[in-house]
Formats: sequence, C-alpha cells, structure tokens
Amino acid sequence: MKKHSSQPRASDSPPNRAEAVTLAVETMGAQGDGVARVGGVAVHIPFALPGEVVRAEVRAGKNRLIAVEAASPERIAPVCRHFGVCGGCALQHWAAAPYDAWKAGLVEAALAHARVRAPSVEPLKTYPVSSRRRAVFTARKEDGALRLGFNASRSHDLVDIEECPILLPRIAAALPRFRAGLKGAMAERGEAKIHVTAADNGLDVAIAGPRLQTSARHAIEAELQAAGAIRAAWNGEAIFINAPPRGAAGPARMVLPEGAFLQAVEACERDMAAFAVEALDAAGVGKGPVCDLFAGLGAFTFPVATRAPVTACEDNAAAVAALSLAAKEAKGLKPVKAVRRDLFRNPLGFQELNAFAAAVLDPPREGAETQARALAQSKIPAVVMLSCNPATLARDAAILAEGGFELTRLAAFDQFRYSAHVEVAALFRRPRTKKGRLAPALR
Repeated sequence: MKKHSSQPRASDSPPNRAEAVTLAVETMGAQGDGVARVGGVAVHIPFALPGEVVRAEVRAGKNRLIAVEAASPERIAPVCRHFGVCGGCALQHWAAAPYDAWKAGLVEAALAHARVRAPSVEPLKTYPVSSRRRAVFTARKEDGALRLGFNASRSHDLVDIEECPILLPRIAAALPRFRAGLKGAMAERGEAKIHVTAADNGLDVAIAGPRLQTSARHAIEAELQAAGAIRAAWNGEAIFINAPPRGAAGPARMVLPEGAFLQAVEACERDMAAFAVEALDAAGVGKGPVCDLFAGLGAFTFPVATRAPVTACEDNAAAVAALSLAAKEAKGLKPVKAVRRDLFRNPLGFQELNAFAAAVLDPPREGAETQARALAQSKIPAVVMLSCNPATLARDAAILAEGGFELTRLAAFDQFRYSAHVEVAALFRRPRTKKGRLAPALR
C-alpha cells in the first residue's frame, strides 16, 4: 500500500479524500481561516494563524486543523471553553493588534478590489467582550435531552453550550432557564430557533418551531419570566407580554416591534450614529434636509434629526410605525417624517434626491446598488453610507465614484468580535469647482 507523504509535492492539489499534511500558514483569509498552499493552490485551515506550521486534514471543500506544530507568538488563549468546536467564533485565538489590523485590511482590500480611491481606515473601534445584545440560538430535543446552542464550525451539528462570553451577561445567564422551559415544550426530535434581544427593560424572546402544546404553555411561560423575559412569542403568537420592550435611538425612546432589528452592540450603534452626524457636519450640510434610507427603527434618523429635518424611508411596516410614534414623542428634534418604501424595488429617484442636502443609508448585506445609481445621478452633495459588508459597500462606492463622488472619510467598527464581520462607515462628497459650485453628476 502506497504511503502518502506528510509534505505536499509541488504538483499536488487539494485531495478529494481526507489526507493529513503538514503546512506552513502564510496569511489570514477573509473568513478568518489561515491560508496555506498545496501545489500553488490556496487551502484554508480553520483556527490556524499566519506564520504557524500546522498538521491539517485537507480535503476538497472541507479542511480541519489537527495540531499546531509550531505556534505563532500571536496565538493567545481563547476566552470560551467551546472555542474550536462552536461555529459562533473564528478568531478568539489571535492577539488584538494583528486581529485589528486584519479587520481594517478587509475594508481596504474590498475598496482596492473595486478600484475605489479611499483614505486610510481610522483606528478600528472595538467593544468589550460581553456586549452582544441579540442572539439566535438553536434548540433540539434528542433522546429526552434538550440541547441549546450554536452550530459547530462548518457543520449542522449542534453544540450544546454552557457559556457564551460574547453575550451580555443577562442573556448568557438566561440559558439554563431557556433550556428548562424548552425541554418541556418540545417533542422528541423537535427543533426550534430562539431569537433573544436585550431591550432596555428586559429580554424580548421570539421562538420559531413546532406547534406549542397547550399543556406546556404554563411551564415555558414560568421559565422565560424567571429568565428576565418581559415579552415572549411562539411562532408569532404571544405567550405573555408583561411590558412592551423599549429601546433608544439618540434622544428618542421607542417600543420595539417583534423581530425588530437592532445593531448587535449598543455602543457600536452610538458610535456609527456619531460618525454620521460628524460626517454631515464636515460636509457642510448645515440644517438642510436629510434622507435616511433603510432607516429601520431610526438608529441614525434621530441623532441626525438633532441637527436637521429627516425623511426616513423603510420597508418594514412595524418599524415605520414605531419610528413615527417615537418621533412624535421625542423632544428637541427637527421634523422627522417616516415613509414606508421598498428601496430595492422603488428607490428614491435622482430628482427626489435633489431635494435633500445629504443622504444617510444603512442597507442590509446585499447593499444598495440600485439606490446608489440614483444617488450617483443626483445633485446631492454628500452621502454617508454604513454597511455590514465591505464587498457590497465597495461595489456601491465604485458607483458613487463614477458619478463624481469622492470617498473622504472611512471608519470600521468591530461589533461582531472574533468573527470575519466588520461594520464600515464612509463619507462621500462631491468636489467643488474653483467657483465653489458642486462638480456635476455623471448621467
């Protein structure tokens, strides 16, 4: 029987069947995996760091770290006992300085790939470990036991977690109560998703799964209330509402609709809002009207409305209603108008945009390509774009650049710590001619 060499030959490529090899890790990939090469082909090794020599099982489409034979001096102890098995975190083992530089590099690389001229990324904004205020858990009942946690890395296997240091302590402390309540409520081989948000006044819990048995309702209600939940629903039907969950955006206070989107870390949301306000000030917008596109619950609407009138456009009806009510009750704001509008199918056209002094937009991961094209055709002088996806931000930035905008300020925020995700904020401005007029838009 032929033995396989532990060192790959120059002609080798990643094998179709599992094979153990020794590899030198060269760099960190965009998804947080160490990148080595087999015959000139990049292979991604989870939980490996640049500069390390590792023993890995390599197979086309799925690689696994077996052992670290020569560790990087940048390797540190992870903060969670489940790290390396749970798929929730990818990079707890990397020291802060190279990790921060890598995250900023993700933004720079995306813009460079899109050929967008950009300033240097400002120092990465970071947040305490235990600061995540929302999470989605999976629960599964097997052999009478209830497992609750996250999927294993690159797998559908469920890791039954005993701790999660990245969560706010009040969410992490509620896990035993969730487990106890769901055990009695779920049938054998049943599976459910548990969406948990830490509102200002308690936990908001929404469960999606098999039909809740009437006989189990009282037990799960008791456990969820003991866990600190003030509102709970099962498949959209209320289990109980002890108080409406509340949140804040700038000076405004609001009732959170079920399933409401909040930034994962409250302090990050405030920092991004501060960027938006400061960027508009730097752009000389003054008190001119601003449109907030993909406004959600008004995370950026209300901070901007302390300086200028805002028209907030959002497709989610419940979010629009909550934003409108909060605007009516808030004090010290310029006029705020909430409009329900699907900006993917019906973006603001360039003539509508010409009525505004600036635009702020925070689209979902797929970005705002169609809306960016309308912005590029408009005469609007300034755009602040916030994004959770550097690749789609870079694509949309290229569209704005083609329309005559210049990217003049760039910041990154690490609210999804230990992951490959990074939030980006960018200011785009139209340059002025020698006579002080705005450079024309490209049509």
